[in-house]
Amino acid sequence: MKRHGFRPAALVMGLVLLALAAAFLLDASGAWDLAPRLSLPLAAGGLTIAGVAAAVSGRRRG
Repeated sequence: MKRHGFRPAALVMGLVLLALAAAFLLDASGAWDLAPRLSLPLAAGGLTIAGVAAAVSGRRRG
């Protein structure tokens, strides 16, 4: 299998999506009430942080 380089943006986005999935599971189980006004900014913030990580790593490599 061919090795690939470290991609911090993919790591950040994966962690944000795991956090959102955990929040949705807690909401579905009734342990936590997830309001839509909380989930949308969390997803948008995660995309922003992943974009910044991609820009920083791209500038650092190039």
